[in-house]
Amino acid sequence: LDNRITVKGVAEKRIKSDKALIKIIISNKNENLDNLKKEIDASEKIVIDKLKSLKISENSYDIENLKIQPNYDKAKEKASQNNEETVALESKILNYDGQEIISIVTGDIDKAKKFYENLLELKLQSDNIEITKPEYIVTNIDKYKKDLLVDATKNAEFRAIEMLKVNSNEINGLKSMTQGQFEILKDNEDILNKDEEMQNQIYKRMRLVVTATYFIRY
Repeated sequence: LDNRITVKGVAEKRIKSDKALIKIIISNKNENLDNLKKEIDASEKIVIDKLKSLKISENSYDIENLKIQPNYDKAKEKASQNNEETVALESKILNYDGQEIISIVTGDIDKAKKFYENLLELKLQSDNIEITKPEYIVTNIDKYKKDLLVDATKNAEFRAIEMLKVNSNEINGLKSMTQGQFEILKDNEDILNKDEEMQNQIYKRMRLVVTATYFIRY
């Protein structure tokens, strides 16, 4: 007679993100490196002025270093030497791509969408500025995992008790427990935003599974 029962316990929780990230991407192309830097600087000034007008503090955003990528024109140059034809590649820089990213992080979740909509006006001032949709982040995941672990454990115990009731048996202590899958899933409760990608949803659904084995009292 097997004196053990193994069950799965599941817990889910709907969590509101506590940080929002918006990226402003300035990009340009120019044959002259100095001119490229001047153009990026001019666009950066437009962005900073906008951030000031929206009262977004300097502590809330970070300006990454300008990234420059040269683009080469590989012209084939044929040379004849000792009656043997050899092919040499001469690399010539055609132009430069430049990109600078300004990242805004705010804990004011409910205003992030409004910030984003206001920042979209930058595209009217410059066609080399892109603004990403707000990404919403849960930073204190470990805290919620602990809460879910407690709830999943209770759920496993409840399931074991209900299953044993059928034969008028009871659980007689926990033998072992292992934590299984932990997932962060899309939120389907917010009808207006249910079609958004998960990273663009303010609310997330967290799910945790445990497997528990209990002794049976007959």
